[in-house]
Amino acid sequence: MRNKQQKGVGSNLSIGFQRLPHVAAWCVAGLAAVTGSGVVSAVESAAAPAGAIEEVIVTARKRQESLQETPISITAFSEVDLEQANMIDLRDIGKFTPGMSFTSYGMGSAEAGAIFLRGIGQSDHMVTTDPGVGLYIDGVYMGRNQGAALDLLDLERVEVLRGPQGTLFGKNTIGGAVNVVSRKPSGEPGGHVAATFGEDGRINLEASAEFGLSDGLAFRAGILSRNRDGVGEQVFTGDELGDEDSLSGRAQLHWSGAASELSVVVDASKARQGAVPHSFYEFADWMVAFFGAAPCFASAGDGQYAPCPSGADADPFDSYSLDDLNTEQDLLGVSATWQWDLFETLTLKSITAYRDMEYVGNLEFDGAPQVVVHYLETGASDQFSQEIQLLGGNEAGTVDWIAGLYYFTEDGHNLQDDNQFGALDQRRSQVETESYAAFGQVTVDLSERLSLTAGLRYTDEEKDYDIYYQSLDASGAPAVDDSGQLVYRIPPSSLGDSWDAVSGTVNGKFQVSDELMLYATYSRGFRSGGFAARPAAPASVGAYDPEYVDMIEVGLKAQAFDDRMRLNVSAYTSDYEDYQAQVNRVGNAFDTRVLNAAEAEIDGFEMELTALFSPWLRVVATLGYTDAEITKVDLDPALEANFSKGSRLPYVSKVTYSISPQAMWPLANGASLLLRADYAYRDDFYGQIANSPFEKEDGYGLVNARIEFSSPGERWRLSLYGINLADKKYTRVRNYYPGFLGFALWNTDRREIGISGRLEF
Repeated sequence: MRNKQQKGVGSNLSIGFQRLPHVAAWCVAGLAAVTGSGVVSAVESAAAPAGAIEEVIVTARKRQESLQETPISITAFSEVDLEQANMIDLRDIGKFTPGMSFTSYGMGSAEAGAIFLRGIGQSDHMVTTDPGVGLYIDGVYMGRNQGAALDLLDLERVEVLRGPQGTLFGKNTIGGAVNVVSRKPSGEPGGHVAATFGEDGRINLEASAEFGLSDGLAFRAGILSRNRDGVGEQVFTGDELGDEDSLSGRAQLHWSGAASELSVVVDASKARQGAVPHSFYEFADWMVAFFGAAPCFASAGDGQYAPCPSGADADPFDSYSLDDLNTEQDLLGVSATWQWDLFETLTLKSITAYRDMEYVGNLEFDGAPQVVVHYLETGASDQFSQEIQLLGGNEAGTVDWIAGLYYFTEDGHNLQDDNQFGALDQRRSQVETESYAAFGQVTVDLSERLSLTAGLRYTDEEKDYDIYYQSLDASGAPAVDDSGQLVYRIPPSSLGDSWDAVSGTVNGKFQVSDELMLYATYSRGFRSGGFAARPAAPASVGAYDPEYVDMIEVGLKAQAFDDRMRLNVSAYTSDYEDYQAQVNRVGNAFDTRVLNAAEAEIDGFEMELTALFSPWLRVVATLGYTDAEITKVDLDPALEANFSKGSRLPYVSKVTYSISPQAMWPLANGASLLLRADYAYRDDFYGQIANSPFEKEDGYGLVNARIEFSSPGERWRLSLYGINLADKKYTRVRNYYPGFLGFALWNTDRREIGISGRLEF
């Protein structure tokens, strides 16, 4: 069945423009508030510093541009930013990006990543559904949440693009895109070695090296080993939970000729770790009768376990399960990027890539020595993509354009072995995807100050879905009935669907002065359709259509006071239609399916400020406000949803902010001393769209700090660091199943103090 209907573009655009005055007012109010504050006043009154805020180059529009000249809401992190902010893996960028949540949620694996931007994302890791924020590694799309918590190895920068990126990046970027760019070899011999030692057995070892092989040919490679003891344990087995044990590497071969260049990048990682610490609460009466009143147990001797005495406290980072809770993950990526300057104003670019991911997840939903509900899951995904870009412009430099073709295919599966009160069953889902797209975008300078950009993308996609759900016997083999036939809850079933969609953008940019740029954008993005992730009955097996977001955004980018203050402000309003939500048949909470069941509205405001008070004192601050809620529920009377009009979208904190003061004092002979502190806060949020009080995580703030000595010429650095210095305990996500139990994944970034050193050669 082909769904060609493009819903509501005109009506949504009209509604958006009706709300635009309010959005613009927020933007102006934010500018007035900031420019009227003591921060900017202090910068303005300070003596002219010797230095200035450095220029940031980004590739958000598939070409190199200054951050301050790119009319898109972007947060960019350099390699130095990542290190000085004590970031461990890619999830940590969520602490310093306004309106962003980047957490772990995927069969207990710490390597999974659920990314949310401007209220939109996807927490489920299953191959049946796609993320709402695209993750790209050197221009290559990574289609699964599993494995998204990448190690920060040998990177040049990380760019976070907020808002739908449906023209140049395509499907599954309705919330935005995260663009990870690895460091290219320069051809000059060099490299570094680094080591980190900290609490709980922290030992990180890192090295890189690069050199020229011949004229125009260079090679660079890096490797990172991360190890730390667990932040929790399985009480009766002694196995660790929330530990780190991973190895990752990246190698790049780069050739540059007179009119072309070629880069071949190989990256791989391997992780063997215990599951993220998880705990349980609000047990139903029948579960209390089964194994006690609290998820806390004591050994009664010889394999017998008894509930803890009434009132006993349980450490939420510990588990009383006897199950194997180890997780595994293996990633491999290979890409080749070839760029050829056909003429002075015309360039051809090709990106060919293959990525492979395999994982083992372990999660049990009770935390008790008795076997109640335990899921063992394995999965894999193989993807291949090919993108062709043609970039051009006129000789006067007043027109820039890009046109391209894109092909993506993926074959992935999830296999779940479930043990529920001793009843064993197995569910296997497999999805094969083929996606084609054609796109184009042009930017025209109408004058020295005014430019317009317009772009469109057409996507045609087809997915095939195979599933079975069968019972197993006590040995784990397929169960058979009295007649010798296999016992299925869902017999082997196949179905497929296809969709096509048009996404795009219109943008206007006005350069008021050398210091101030204003912009306004309309953009439309979509997330692909899919299939029910965990059907429990044949009636639940089915497909759902894509969902769409129409966004209007206004913003400004200012860099003033002799480049000592940078201020970027944006405000937006979004209409979110055909929202993909889990629903169930009336009276049967276990007969779940996914349908396009709702519409939502998202309004927000974001601000990023960098202020250089003096040559040695810098402050970076961010602020995000996101109001995202359901505005309409549209369901057949025979179905019901666990949400209603007014429900807040999951993982969305209304307020996020961070502040990072940093002082760097020059010492004798060119050495320097860096003092930095970071405070990142996010408001309360719900782990599920049901908005149950049991799913609510209260707001929390995290404090990091760093003291770093750099030798003359920065040949070596020695640092004392602290992560989560207040040892804040918080949950990454909470799920609550009415009449059953509550489930919480706890943070793994417990307080850590340590030292690190780095030597450049």
